Amino acid sequence: MRKKQSVGYYIAFAVFFLIALINVYPLVFSIFCSFKGNLEIFSSFTALPKKLRFENYLTAWRVGNIGRYFLNTLILAAGTLCAAGLFGAMASYILSRFHFIGKSKLYLLFISGMMIPIQAVLIPLSYIFGKMGIINNYPVLVMLYAAFCFPMTILILTGFMNSIPTELEEAMIIDGASIYQVFFQMVLPLSVPGIISVSIFNFIQVWNNLLFPLIFITDKEKGTISMGLLAFFGEYSTDYSASMAGICLTTIPVIILYIFFQDKVENGLMSGALKG
Repeated sequence: MRKKQSVGYYIAFAVFFLIALINVYPLVFSIFCSFKGNLEIFSSFTALPKKLRFENYLTAWRVGNIGRYFLNTLILAAGTLCAAGLFGAMASYILSRFHFIGKSKLYLLFISGMMIPIQAVLIPLSYIFGKMGIINNYPVLVMLYAAFCFPMTILILTGFMNSIPTELEEAMIIDGASIYQVFFQMVLPLSVPGIISVSIFNFIQVWNNLLFPLIFITDKEKGTISMGLLAFFGEYSTDYSASMAGICLTTIPVIILYIFFQDKVENGLMSGALKG
């Protein structure tokens, strides 16, 4: 006999369904409009396309220089994920396992970076970078991205490492392993689910970031995917159909990434929440 659901269950289901619908609608809207012409979009933007205009994607790829910017953004994202993942894991391990004066304050200092908006540091950073002449510098931009990814990385990985039994480390130390061997040979491999989880969030942050590339990259050949979308918006006219196609092209990698790693993301977050 099926269990009778309460009224609260159906209310919660309706609320979450509405939230999901609100989040999915912009993507569905973009996909429909990416196959329409500009006149068709304005005549009825909710209707299905009368004819599938695949040429919009070719225009988006050519005008927005999507191929080049796609590669540039992947390079920046890969560097950021490596830097934030490795150094964030090191910091999280110290905060998780070692006891020292000011530990809680240091942890609070790290995660308080989540409350600092990017806009608050743009002016001083642009002034310093301009004086030092390090504009159009990918390594510096990777360090900048990683700095803003550290708070979320440390928050998630510290909680995840708290769930790893300390007996495993004690056994390795008894066998003569150094603290570096314990971290790189045991803790870091066991933390892969948590690292993958936080890397998904960091990847999305780098992929969608427009302010940093717009301020610190002046060479068009070094532009990012978010800068490529600006090519469709001119001073006197806008190619909405091609811009929608460009949005779909830039959104697909993130969706595919989450589909392949959604189990690891959920398991990593849940494991970190058990003792975090």
